[in-house]
Amino acid sequence: MEQLKLAYDLHPWLRRVSWGLLAIAGAGIYLIPGGFPPRAWILLFTVIPQLAKLWALRGPVIMLPVALLALQSLTWLIAWGLFLGACIVIIRLWRQGQHERKEFEADLQEAHNDISEEQEALPWSPLPLPARQKPPLVLTNSLEKEQQAPTHPWQRQLSLHLNVGVGWDAGITRRHKSNEDSLVAFEGTCIYNGELLPFGLFVVADGMGGYAHGQDASYLAVQTVLQSLLPNIVGSEEMTDDILIDVLVESVKQANLGVLQRSQEVNAEMGATITAALVMDKTALVVNVGDSRTYHYRECEGLSQVTRDHSHVARLVAAGQIARDDIYTHPNRNQVYRGLGAESRVKVDRFSVPLRANDCLLLCSDGLWEMVRDPEIEKTLKEMGNNPSQASKALVRAALKGGGLDNISVIVVHIAPTTV
Repeated sequence: MEQLKLAYDLHPWLRRVSWGLLAIAGAGIYLIPGGFPPRAWILLFTVIPQLAKLWALRGPVIMLPVALLALQSLTWLIAWGLFLGACIVIIRLWRQGQHERKEFEADLQEAHNDISEEQEALPWSPLPLPARQKPPLVLTNSLEKEQQAPTHPWQRQLSLHLNVGVGWDAGITRRHKSNEDSLVAFEGTCIYNGELLPFGLFVVADGMGGYAHGQDASYLAVQTVLQSLLPNIVGSEEMTDDILIDVLVESVKQANLGVLQRSQEVNAEMGATITAALVMDKTALVVNVGDSRTYHYRECEGLSQVTRDHSHVARLVAAGQIARDDIYTHPNRNQVYRGLGAESRVKVDRFSVPLRANDCLLLCSDGLWEMVRDPEIEKTLKEMGNNPSQASKALVRAALKGGGLDNISVIVVHIAPTTV
């Protein structure tokens, strides 16, 4: 039944053929003599009460016409059963499709209402930078300044170190088209709570399917996050977790405005989904818009999805209308109700993940998680997580082996213990 529903939803020609065959079958039943109303049934119901009298009058000879009448009645019963059953199935599929379309429209309306709410004012302002300027490399200067004061408390032992692996592939189906995914893995050092600490900024953006200039949208989103976030991290000595997450959220909102502005400039629809993780000390601050994901892996706890998908199928799973595994095959699995570039305001989900030594973070586009199920992702991180370069390549290969239907972006971050 699920396979039939999937094929029925995916192929318009199958819907037309189904309704056409039902119409032909209904016309045939109506036009064939004895089909409507089914006269064989009426005659059989009339004969059965008189069967004893007919046997007395005609003997065993009467059994042959009665048997033929029963066979004809059974034939019409099967024909009517198949016809009515097919009608019920097609009508149910049609009603489910209508219901899901209404739910998706409700999702879009809810997302529109969310982004219409007043945003909280932040205690800082992002630094404006030109649209395509490279991220400022001011970290080295900050370090040189601090190294002139040998008695500063940053000379303590650092407990964690980040190892990073990146994978990026256009996929099999889109091999000869531009890759609409963009990503960045940026590592540096900054002053945090009066101490010198390493940090990592990791971003994956996916140009939304069906939108023109998706490659430009994802590239612009990643670039804007870098340009908005890095100056504020490096330029302040009063950063706390609360301020950092606000800075990260605001950088995504700036990316949203950048994509929207570019789409207006070129007079074309542009959109992207995004997820970003800022790793500072022993905490990962994570944000997302759309269905690009961030996962957290810990050996004793396994794999867990940190972000929430802003998609129609995620809502259906949350409502208990479909199973979680159905998101990989559902015909509306690519419909997202929240993305960058759609409105002037966007609601950004935020998360905080405590980190331990040997934990892994995985950021990816839907080109990975739609092709590689969570158990296989968990197995890969379990076996190769301490070598993120190898793990990222293995995940890309697994996505290609699974079909490679979309662009693939992967960032694997291994939290390793170290001393300096």
